[in-house]
Amino acid sequence: MAKKADNKPAATERVTFTSGAADRIAKVVRTVEGGDRDCDPLTFGARIGGVSGKAFRVCTFTGAWSINATKTVTFKNQTATPNTVAVVNLFYPVTSTAAGSTDCAIAKDGTAWYLIDVPLESASTTVITDVTLSASLNTSACTISIGKTLVTASISFLRLRV
Repeated sequence: MAKKADNKPAATERVTFTSGAADRIAKVVRTVEGGDRDCDPLTFGARIGGVSGKAFRVCTFTGAWSINATKTVTFKNQTATPNTVAVVNLFYPVTSTAAGSTDCAIAKDGTAWYLIDVPLESASTTVITDVTLSASLNTSACTISIGKTLVTASISFLRLRV
């Protein structure tokens, strides 16, 4: 176990190396340990849970975009081509008919790109929370009067801005 200068146990922390750094460290270890310098270098496979094949980008798109449909989006802040990619929408039925482009966030898993977010906006509406009914009987006039009172409340929620 690692120890501090005062000989007390030191806390161990995980260290992450790039593949290139791991190859350089392995070469130095072989040299120091007097290993065979003519053998092939050590190689390390892809990291589990690493960033290989995963990416996040902010893009723009135009028009409506239904669930399970593919749409070509344009990367923001990237002018060099190719700056577009085909993206699958798995979650949000975007029904926008607004002119112009809409921002969105996409993520890459393996070789496929997926829509992961579109702009949301705050909205509010008034809803009925209770209805009070009253009735009175006028036996001399043979009439029934019915009254109702609606109890309302304002609620706020998020909705797709597109």
